[in-house]
Amino acid sequence: MTHKECFSHEKHDIYSNFKKFEMFSVIYAPPDTPCIVRCDGRNFHRLTDEVGFSKPYDLKFMKIMVESAKAVFKEGFNPILAYIFSDEINFLFRDLPFNRRVEKIDSILASIVSSAFSLKLLESMSIRKIISFDARIVPLPEELVPAYFIWRQSECWRNLLNSYAFYSLLKLGYSKRKAANTLKGMKSDKLHEIIFKTSGINPARTPLWQRRGVMLHYVKVIRRALDKRTGEEVLCTRKVLVENWNVPLFSSEPGRKFLEKIIRIL
Repeated sequence: MTHKECFSHEKHDIYSNFKKFEMFSVIYAPPDTPCIVRCDGRNFHRLTDEVGFSKPYDLKFMKIMVESAKAVFKEGFNPILAYIFSDEINFLFRDLPFNRRVEKIDSILASIVSSAFSLKLLESMSIRKIISFDARIVPLPEELVPAYFIWRQSECWRNLLNSYAFYSLLKLGYSKRKAANTLKGMKSDKLHEIIFKTSGINPARTPLWQRRGVMLHYVKVIRRALDKRTGEEVLCTRKVLVENWNVPLFSSEPGRKFLEKIIRIL
């Protein structure tokens, strides 16, 4: 072996050893297990100030969130559903891409949602901002999937109460720090009382999407189509992705049945 060949061989060995440092690239989600991929916006409290979204809720903001969630479906991934509230998107997967590699799934889904939000913000409001989301994977036994969404919807309601109460106190002249400290650990009934007394708003009568979130999910529809072999018109069943801005209360009996139907539809 010549000196040059020996040197090249040594370099190859050195470079190939770097693979062993990629320790987190070999973590996989459990096989045959439903998984939630939850994406959360980074520094979105500051974003709402800089962009000028209405507070505590802005319909334009939620529409951009919904479009950002849709981008994951459009990019060839196959979530069963996406549940959205505030700056959070929960994707439910049964079949995960990338051989279930956690690092790959987290990084790519977060990047799709981030870029889609940035592009939609530019398209709809002519605002150029670098937007970032993080992502995490939550493996769940099949029987706990409905309970997960009941939990997140309860967080949606809690978030509504905190948001309305916080901005109600700001209107009374509280500083942001004083308002946050005042509300810290406060129970729902007390938050409800503060909102009603200071703003005259009944949280239970706010728009449904604010209270319960928005869901993207599939429905089965029957459509007429032409059979290419026979030329005859036939009826066929198709899956169609829909935006649902009127989701039921998941903890109720109709809500549980609604979730179970969507989860089974595939």
